[in-house]
Amino acid sequence: MFTKTKRQFLIFTLLLTVATFSFFIGCGKKEAPKQEEQTAETAPQPVAEEPKVEEKAVLDLKGTYTGKFDSRFTTLKITNQTDTTFSGSITINYREVRQQTISGEFSPQKLTLSMRDTQHNRYAGTYSGKLSTDGKTISGTFTEKVDKASSAFTLTKK
Repeated sequence: MFTKTKRQFLIFTLLLTVATFSFFIGCGKKEAPKQEEQTAETAPQPVAEEPKVEEKAVLDLKGTYTGKFDSRFTTLKITNQTDTTFSGSITINYREVRQQTISGEFSPQKLTLSMRDTQHNRYAGTYSGKLSTDGKTISGTFTEKVDKASSAFTLTKK
């Protein structure tokens, strides 16, 4: 009825099928072991909470500041703020109005800030200033990168 070759092929196919079936059953999803109910003796003890450190709120610098820069009327607009970094623009009314985009950082703990002009030109520079405790007034010094000339500024938030 079956020849020797057909019988060997049939046995081989049967063994291969059984091995494959066993492999997939062994790789099946296993249930996690059930947890025993916790008794008073084995229940975890509450952990004492760490004391909460009061974080100082970051000042909202966004807005329009006006005042004097080198005795010239000036407007600083801070339009974007992410925690301690900010960006915006500054307009200084010299004979020829100067407009610059700025970006900067500030320290809420020290109430200090530093800004820099982001457009490269002869008058670009850096600003170093101090914030009032309410964040409404910024005063400091501007230093040109090229000439190293410095100018004082005081700006108040509207």
